[in-house]
Amino acid sequence: MHAVPSSYVRQLGRSWSGSLAHYGTHRNDEHLIALFEEAVQYVGLNLEDDLSGSEFWCRVPLRRRAAVLLYLVDRGVVNRAVRQGKRVYEPLAHAESWVASQKVLRPYLRPTLELLVALRHELTRRSHSRRGS
Repeated sequence: MHAVPSSYVRQLGRSWSGSLAHYGTHRNDEHLIALFEEAVQYVGLNLEDDLSGSEFWCRVPLRRRAAVLLYLVDRGVVNRAVRQGKRVYEPLAHAESWVASQKVLRPYLRPTLELLVALRHELTRRSHSRRGS
């Protein structure tokens, strides 16, 4: 995995004001860095195929993809959970309508919706692979 400067991760943590806001108050960066690395790994391994077909996401570095994912978690529209012993990121039922209603996301509406589609697709793949086991 590519090393991400801790200053980048710290700055990101300070921008959270929702469910992840407590990460910005930690004295040591280890938890924040671990959370960010987990998100980078998730978008890099689990969502890469889905996002590679996107004109937008194919040009975006992994750390930016992870930052957007964590933004959605912070805002409470994507749930960070463990299912069957594996970390998953689950968009809530209202995620698409919430994204569409955010003025700040309007210039990135399509790519953000593509990310939510990729997250849902990943959950469907997991569900099917679990049934096939």
